[in-house]
Amino acid sequence: MNKFKLSAQTIKLLIIKFTGTFGSGMLSFAIGLYILHRTGSALGMGISLITGPLVSLILTPFVGFIVDTFNHRKIMIMAQITTSLGLLLFGFVFRLWPAQYYPELIGLIIILQITDNFLGTTLTASLVQLFDSDELQRVNSLNQSISSLASFLAPVVGAFVYTLVSIDSFAFIEIGFEVIALVTIAFLHFSKPIPNSTPEIKKTGSSETVWQNFRTGFQYLRNQHLMSLLIVSAAAINFFFSALNVGQPYLLVTTLKLSNTQYGATDSAFAVGMFLGGILLSLLKLKHHPIIISYLNIAFLSFILIATGVPEVLGWSSSLNTLYFIGLNVLNGGILVFINTPMSTYMQQLIPQHMQGRIFSLDSTISMLLMPVGTLIFGFLFDHVAALPVFLLTGIALLVFTISILTLMRKQKLLDLPENTVEQEIKE
Repeated sequence: MNKFKLSAQTIKLLIIKFTGTFGSGMLSFAIGLYILHRTGSALGMGISLITGPLVSLILTPFVGFIVDTFNHRKIMIMAQITTSLGLLLFGFVFRLWPAQYYPELIGLIIILQITDNFLGTTLTASLVQLFDSDELQRVNSLNQSISSLASFLAPVVGAFVYTLVSIDSFAFIEIGFEVIALVTIAFLHFSKPIPNSTPEIKKTGSSETVWQNFRTGFQYLRNQHLMSLLIVSAAAINFFFSALNVGQPYLLVTTLKLSNTQYGATDSAFAVGMFLGGILLSLLKLKHHPIIISYLNIAFLSFILIATGVPEVLGWSSSLNTLYFIGLNVLNGGILVFINTPMSTYMQQLIPQHMQGRIFSLDSTISMLLMPVGTLIFGFLFDHVAALPVFLLTGIALLVFTISILTLMRKQKLLDLPENTVEQEIKE
């Protein structure tokens, strides 16, 4: 019964996560729809989609430096204030010059990407200061669940609101969500030292330039083989997962001829799986090393990939295919939670506090860069090859990759090294 009781600190974090994800999700949906309707161009839509990743790439060294050097609460508050001012500015500028909507929207996307990068990285790096080590798994799991719920609701509510208000009014609505998050951030309790508050951080952080700070992060990864493997693995999962992002919609709509409603049901099932997976993981006490848990679930993901292509050759009815993919996507979403949450919790516990900003910033950028590469490669493959062989070979490749990483870890005994030991995780 105690497991269901949430601390005030956890509730505050979940409010920040939900309002941020839900509000920005609704706005992103509205921006994409607006650009598509006004331009009628896939290229116009594509430019708006790649703007965010390009901004993230450019920002990587700066985000890490600032998060590792300055007070986390102040960074998050400044990010929220800047976001609100950016939305306010866009709303008024759009009303004055509606014909210039495209550069105005691209400018807004850039501002939101910058502030989201700072807020997201700072929040991730702050969890070890906000919660005790043995609470991190539960907090990360609930975080994942609430994000999935917000991601699921955002396009549904966004589509409804889009029919009622203009795009500038959408921006003003989003300010309300940002203010809620801002107020909640102000009430977070940092029970542990925060960056720039200890002599060690002042010595290593404030005397370094941005480039020196960035190089120190790379040096840490070069010397910390386990952490390097985890980041490479996260990037590889994103690459392989591109096969599902590209191939499943193509298979369901083009090959299996599911209706829009049926396809929508299968797509929603993924968010439901992540929500349920997060709730389940928050109630469990892991009895094995979190990295072993993550990699076993990556192996399961490879079988999900293989199973995705099977209906292509079975000749099932559209109703049966819909039920099959609803079940598969619920399982898929749950498995992703069991991959990401133990791994991210372990990294939060292992990476020194004064280096978390640059390492998590590097991690997210590397992972983000491989996603477009995977999308291009698998997009080409699905245009020229049947779905089943592509999913089969991709699943086998992911399985071989997973076994190779586990074998390498075992041979080098990386999980047993003293510098890779996290007390609470190994106890039971």
